Amino acid sequence: MKRTFKEVRKAILQILSDNQEHVFGDLERKVNTNWQTIREHCKDLELFEAVTISKENKVKITKKGLELLKKLN
Repeated sequence: MKRTFKEVRKAILQILSDNQEHVFGDLERKVNTNWQTIREHCKDLELFEAVTISKENKVKITKKGLELLKKLN
């Protein structure tokens, strides 16, 4: 069954909530979806300042991202 955007983004934020940097491939395996989907969701989350994406494509959650995750639970 296909997951909703909200479910995928929540899964991404849950993984990132360890406050470590994660590469797209790591998120891909843990969320169980392809890297293009992860990249697009992370770019959307970056627009909302929920995550930051470094030049090396490492993703890290922000304070706003942690607050958003609490609201999604």
